[in-house]
Amino acid sequence: MKLPADGIDAPPNVMAGPGAPPVAEPAALGVARVSVGSGMAQAAHALVRRATRELLAAGTYESLADGLDYGELNALLGRTR
Repeated sequence: MKLPADGIDAPPNVMAGPGAPPVAEPAALGVARVSVGSGMAQAAHALVRRATRELLAAGTYESLADGLDYGELNALLGRTR
């Protein structure tokens, strides 16, 4: 069976985001790398905007409920104390 990536003389890469198929699907077609580009930064900026709007409008902090604690952040960054 000929796959879409057949004949490409380089590892094919794709850009993905909301609505894109799961990584396994393009991988099965021969895609070497799936990138989200600036998508994660955009999602983080959207959270900052939501939290700021909530703080200014309602004076509450519920948007921050899913944040990582310092111990987990330090572990992710390879820092221990």
